[in-house]
Amino acid sequence: MGVMTLIRRSAVQARFVWFSVLVLLAGFQIVLAAQAASIEATRSFERLAEFVPAFLQRGLGSQALLLASFKGTLAFGYFHPVVAVLVSVLAMYMATEPAHDVESGLVDLVLARPVPRHRVITRSLLLSLGVVAAAVLMMAGGTWIGLLVFASSVSDWPTPGLIAKLGLNLAAVAACFAGIALAIAAGAMRWSTAFATAGLLAVMAYLLDFLAIGWPPARALSWISPYHYYPALPIVAGTAAPWTSVAILFSAAAAFTALAYWRFQRRDL
Repeated sequence: MGVMTLIRRSAVQARFVWFSVLVLLAGFQIVLAAQAASIEATRSFERLAEFVPAFLQRGLGSQALLLASFKGTLAFGYFHPVVAVLVSVLAMYMATEPAHDVESGLVDLVLARPVPRHRVITRSLLLSLGVVAAAVLMMAGGTWIGLLVFASSVSDWPTPGLIAKLGLNLAAVAACFAGIALAIAAGAMRWSTAFATAGLLAVMAYLLDFLAIGWPPARALSWISPYHYYPALPIVAGTAAPWTSVAILFSAAAAFTALAYWRFQRRDL
């Protein structure tokens, strides 16, 4: 049984989940573009800046005001809390399937054939990375559709390069969480335990990174959160280092993935 056969089976089995999430992400970007166009039409971005919380202005400095602009509002769709966590959770949902295979007994049927163990992990790795790439592309498509339908030609449209950078960094964060989820699922007996553990880690990591904006004790620990390496506002401002954060996230993803291969190869099935 080849890897592509396993991928097709898993993709079909989870089609309602990933398809619904992809449509939701694209729709969110379209709605955000419509909202930004509406705010700009009423010349309300200046007033919107007054509603940026004081602790965000203190923690983020002048970059916080980027959110109160047409381009910043559209860019926000790529690091909105719901979007950032949802893309990561979608990646982890696909990555934790080895635990489901063990729980359901499917792994016994698969490995009863001359199939190397590592193909089970490879299947989940490629599937999770595939849905992350699809999510980023759907979001970019939603932004483009929203701009064409709702925005005026004189608006400060985000450049394709900016959208690509935000999408790449979001994908890198999700890939890191996919590696973490793989490492957890490779040793888990129940899918619900693996997925719940991975999902809780993602939520806690985001909360830690958010609290670090204005709370020094959290700032001292924020380096352990993958979201810490997603410098969204510096990317929008054009001041972020081009590849440093992405390299860190993909390196961490590779390390956790290697741990997943090692755990699954050594575990008693």
